[in-house]
Amino acid sequence: MSDILILNKFEKEKRVIELHKQGRTIRQIAPEVHMSFRDIAKIIKKYERKKELKAKREENKISSQPKKHSISSQAFILFKEGKQIDEVKVLLDIPFKFAIKYWVQYLKSIRMYECFEFYQNHSYDIPTFLSINTFLKRNDIYGKDIVNVLRTANDVINLNQTILNLKGEIEKLKQTKNNYSLNQNTMKIHYLPPLGPLPRYYNW
Repeated sequence: MSDILILNKFEKEKRVIELHKQGRTIRQIAPEVHMSFRDIAKIIKKYERKKELKAKREENKISSQPKKHSISSQAFILFKEGKQIDEVKVLLDIPFKFAIKYWVQYLKSIRMYECFEFYQNHSYDIPTFLSINTFLKRNDIYGKDIVNVLRTANDVINLNQTILNLKGEIEKLKQTKNNYSLNQNTMKIHYLPPLGPLPRYYNW
C-alpha cells in the first residue's frame, strides 16, 4: 500500500493505462491506483484518443504511398518515355511477346496502331512515299488531287482492259467470219450441177 501512495501523477497514469490494456474495468483499477472513477476515465479517454489518432496517421501514411504499377502500366510509362520494345523487355524482365503485346496496346491507346500496322506492311515503300510527299509539297499538290489522279488512273486501267477485251472479241469474230467463208467455198466446190431432162421412161 505504501508503494502505491508514493506514485506520482505520471506513474499513476502509466499504471492506469497498463491495467486498461489488460482489460481491467475502471472499478477494478480505482482501488489499485487510489484514484477516482472520473480521473481514471479521463486518462483512459485521453489514451484511446491518442490511439485513434495514431491509427489514422498510419492509415494516411499507407494510403499516401505510391501504389506499385502493374507490368502493363509500367510498360506504357516506358513507351511514353520513348523506350523501344527491346528496352522495355529488358527493363521489365518480360518475354518479348509480352513486350510486343503491350506495345500494340499502347499504340491503340494513343490511336497510333494503324500507323504501326502501315509501317509493318509497307516499310520498304516508305522511301518512295517520302519522295512522293516531297513532290507534293514542292508543287503545292494536295491529297485530294492525288486521289483524283489515282481514280483517273484506275479508270484508264479499266478502259485498257475493256479495249483488250474488245480486241479479243473482234479477233474471235474475224475467225468466225473466215471459217464461215471457208465453209461457203467448200460447199460450192462439192455442189452438184443441176440435172438435165429426165429420161423418157420417167415421163409418165
